[in-house]
Amino acid sequence: MAIAEMLKITVLGHISEEKGVADFLYDVGAVEILEAKEEDGVQGRRGRDTAISDLDRKISQLKYCIDFLDRFGKPKKNLIQQFSGGKVLVPQGRFIELASDANFVDEINEKCRSYDFRLSELTTQESQASTLLDSLRPWIQLDLPLSELRGTNKTGILLGFSPRESLEAAVNEAAEAGIAHLVEVVSEERKETRFVAFYARQDEEKFTEILKKNDITIIPSLGPSGTVRDEIGRLTEKLARNQREQEELRAEVTKLFVHREKLYSLYDFYSMEKEKMLARSRWYGTRESFALEGWVPRDRIDQLKRGLESKFESTCVLAREPEEGEDVPVLLANTPVITPFEAVTEIYSLPGRKSIDPTPMLAPFFFIFFGLCLGDVGYGIALTAISLLLLKKVRMAGIAKKLFTLLAICGVSSAIAGALTGGWLGTLIKVPPLWFNPLDDPMRMLIVSFILGIVQIYVGLAIKFYMNVRQGNPSAAVFDQGFWMIFLAGLIFLLVGPSLGIAWLSRSAPVLAIAGALGLIATQGRHQKNPIARLGSGILSLYGVTGYLSDVLSYSRLLALGLASSVIAGVIDTMALMITGVPVLGWIVAFVILAGGHLFNLAINVVGSYVHSSRLQYVEFFSKFFEGGGRRFMPFARKTRYVELVGKGDA
Repeated sequence: MAIAEMLKITVLGHISEEKGVADFLYDVGAVEILEAKEEDGVQGRRGRDTAISDLDRKISQLKYCIDFLDRFGKPKKNLIQQFSGGKVLVPQGRFIELASDANFVDEINEKCRSYDFRLSELTTQESQASTLLDSLRPWIQLDLPLSELRGTNKTGILLGFSPRESLEAAVNEAAEAGIAHLVEVVSEERKETRFVAFYARQDEEKFTEILKKNDITIIPSLGPSGTVRDEIGRLTEKLARNQREQEELRAEVTKLFVHREKLYSLYDFYSMEKEKMLARSRWYGTRESFALEGWVPRDRIDQLKRGLESKFESTCVLAREPEEGEDVPVLLANTPVITPFEAVTEIYSLPGRKSIDPTPMLAPFFFIFFGLCLGDVGYGIALTAISLLLLKKVRMAGIAKKLFTLLAICGVSSAIAGALTGGWLGTLIKVPPLWFNPLDDPMRMLIVSFILGIVQIYVGLAIKFYMNVRQGNPSAAVFDQGFWMIFLAGLIFLLVGPSLGIAWLSRSAPVLAIAGALGLIATQGRHQKNPIARLGSGILSLYGVTGYLSDVLSYSRLLALGLASSVIAGVIDTMALMITGVPVLGWIVAFVILAGGHLFNLAINVVGSYVHSSRLQYVEFFSKFFEGGGRRFMPFARKTRYVELVGKGDA
């Protein structure tokens, strides 16, 4: 019903106007451009433009600079911006001004890379010095100059560490092997013994093998001159100089933060230029002309045609209806009141091109279900206020904007449901319910939930009935939906007729149930050729009533979630009011409990209300008629990553 009609267009023009047409289409954002196909002797335009490589280089440089600066501190955002991940607002004129500085990219890229290179050098040097320092500290008691650890032609020297038991075993084994050696313990700490070993150079290989066999770690030659204490002092001073230079460089990097807006603007500017260039490279064309094909919503064609043909002298637009078998994209087009509910549909799936947009039908049910699940005047007002604040402060678009508008609307339904059921911040504000309190009469709320479920299931069957008729298959509409509607109506009347005391309802119930059942038995096996199989399939189809029963029972979640929200709110109120008797601090603590508790209850129940209201649409409602799989309409339009372009004065 609310799926926008699409037209396929062909835009033709002289090559001199090609770039201007691309810019125009990009700004208008109403056309999904198709890639040129090389078939039937028609060739695509010219492939990838060499200028794109230059744009890629600039985009890569800008991304590197942005990431490099982020390593030293990301831009500060307020709570709303952190929540939304909002972009930087830049007026259109300033965006053009910032993007016009072509030399800036190379200059700041060179500066960032030089800082990055030097900082990497210093970090590596710091790491090496720290490692050496850590290895020297345990040997601080060794007074022997490190340069002498190389030994002489006849005497070798090495440093090592191991558990004392391993060292003693190695010493004994070396003595038994007749190796001349001397071991001096330097220090012992945490069951680890550090030592210096002197040995005859001629037995070096045998001696080191014995040490390794006893799991003794031999430290490589340390290299520096002076004692260990001297070397530790030298390294400590070097590390201090290293850290001072790093701090100075970081201070220089933070001075570049002022260029962030320019970096963001240039990144988005070159990204958009690249996208337009890529699109043009996929158009049809010759040396003197270009052509492109695309989809455009029918209500935008006049504006598009008028704009292109008036602005470009040689350009013309041809439009036609879609042909059978063409892959037509889907765009939902509803009234402003219904549009926010498209978020529910789009999160599930877009309807097929020849299907029906379920949004207008699910909207009233979702509105009611969400309200019953949250069911509190205070929570509803808070939800609407928070959603409207976010919509005002954050420039949203697409499904995010629809979602928060939907929450603002559902806050109203929650407030209405709260007034009807007496929910005013739980039990904090004593206001009698306009209808009834579900806590006092849960059975009535359960019956209301079941009635809403039955109504929605019948709406789903009626939509499928309509779809079958529209597709020229009225018999399927009667057999697959009509008989089920009659059969289910008969069963419902059989169940509720006696308690309602309506005579005609009780009399007609068995007639409807039998008529519906016979109709189903006669038609549900119609695809079977064997008469016995046909009858068997028809009889077995009656088992499908359990599916409908399960669907109806699923709507009891409206009662459960409504009670959960009210009970938790009531507990929070009771806990807070119990503390008010404490002198001085009582009311302060009570206020903290009320504010924190109700905010928590609001948050978890908004999520629960949204999820379960959506679940009833997706499982119980959509299963009756919905045919998804539609391809989203993807217009050739402006997309930015870091900045949000605004009109003059809006920022």
